[in-house]
Parts: sequence; C-alpha cells; structure tokens
Amino acid sequence: IMSDDNYNSKLIISVVNEMKTKQPKWPKSWNKKQKIEFLDDMLLWLEQEQLYEQCQIVLNAKKKIK
Repeated sequence: IMSDDNYNSKLIISVVNEMKTKQPKWPKSWNKKQKIEFLDDMLLWLEQEQLYEQCQIVLNAKKKIK
C-alpha cells in the first residue's frame, strides 16, 4: 500500500511534468500574483525534494504567466 506522502509526491511530479507540454488551467478567480505564489510554493517543495528537472519546468511556466 502506497503511503499518502508517496502518492502526493507522485501526483505533484505528474502535474509538473504535464506543464512541459500543456498550459495550466488556473482557477478563473486567480490573478497573476496568486498564480506566481502557487508556483513559488511548488518550487520550494520541489527544491526540498531535489527534483531539479521539475523545478526548471515550473520556472518556465512562471515565465509564461500573464
């Protein structure tokens, strides 16, 4: 049985990897600042997990936010 932490890690990595080829679908109510804050939080987690390839994907996604 997979632990919740392991499941959540796999889920986050999967979502980030999708960002390589697809634009995120943000909640309609989110402004640019909220999107950036969300991605910054994601970056912190990815750095702690030493998932540097995914960090680069998130950094690229941040550049595309309008």
